Amino acid sequence: MSTSGSVPRWAAQVWLRPAREEDAFLPEGPRYFRWQGRDAVIWVNIQTSRQADRGRLMVAATEAEGPAEVRSFDCPGRPGFVLPTDRDGVVLVGIDHCLCLFDLEQQVWSRPLAHLPQAHPRTTINDGEVTPDGRAIVFGTKDLLFREPFGCLYLYDVPQRRLHVLAEGQTCSNGKVIRQEAEGWILYDIDTPTRQVRRYRLDIEGGQAQFLDVALDWHGWEEFPDGMCAADDQSVIIAFYHPGDRDGGRAVRFDLESREAVEEWEVPFSPRVTCPLLLPPSSPPRSDRARLILTTAEEGMPPEVRQRNPNAGCLFQAPTSLPAAPEPAVVRLGED
Repeated sequence: MSTSGSVPRWAAQVWLRPAREEDAFLPEGPRYFRWQGRDAVIWVNIQTSRQADRGRLMVAATEAEGPAEVRSFDCPGRPGFVLPTDRDGVVLVGIDHCLCLFDLEQQVWSRPLAHLPQAHPRTTINDGEVTPDGRAIVFGTKDLLFREPFGCLYLYDVPQRRLHVLAEGQTCSNGKVIRQEAEGWILYDIDTPTRQVRRYRLDIEGGQAQFLDVALDWHGWEEFPDGMCAADDQSVIIAFYHPGDRDGGRAVRFDLESREAVEEWEVPFSPRVTCPLLLPPSSPPRSDRARLILTTAEEGMPPEVRQRNPNAGCLFQAPTSLPAAPEPAVVRLGED
């Protein structure tokens, strides 16, 4: 699988440069939501340094022409993902080995909704996704040393408040897309070291996932697939993380049927691209096409590599050829 050929290519530009170096360490999982009457993006900074065991939630409005004002919220552990909910100003966060709610207005954490059963001590929750109907969350864990398959894939049934183990043997559970297809609910899942997107049939009521096939495969690539988002009914956008010495990164849109690249974004002086997010056409900037947001990470680059990559840890924005963005799903918590 390659990206050769005449696919549209775009140059991403820095949208937001972290005010503190620690907030550039490991930004991931951006989400579009409405807060305080404004369109905004919320994301996690999983940890603030290589030794840190805590991270932050970060929020920025998307409406400003110039640099966005960023608000940050300290977390009591490492946040792996954040999802908007149907309660105004309340988000669901996967943090360490549990799921919690956080009220952005009151800055109050709930008691855990669920604890991971018998989780390996060297793992922590990583990427997560909510089903389009908002009734279930699929998420995974990762080995903090990125070495062993200690992680698992989980499903949390929101109305039943029940946690299921879908699969074991993951090393770094990352990007996920959940779609309704002819076969039912289908999960597209990245376990980063495999360099694959694997396809599962998802039984939400039964709390099970059946492996179907490998949807995309980047065997032999230098980069690792990290985050993923749906682009339209037949394609996904993948952020690629290059751990070595390179002066730029990329994200690529792939057609799930042909498995070919159909669009690509270059990310200057930031090779560790972590996650994509599509924003709907809006003003500003005035455009009739969806806009792409990309998170990137510094994550302990050697000083000489960091010097050559001054944009590491920035959030980027770029145009796309897509006329719309998928409707963002929210977790349906219902009434207290």
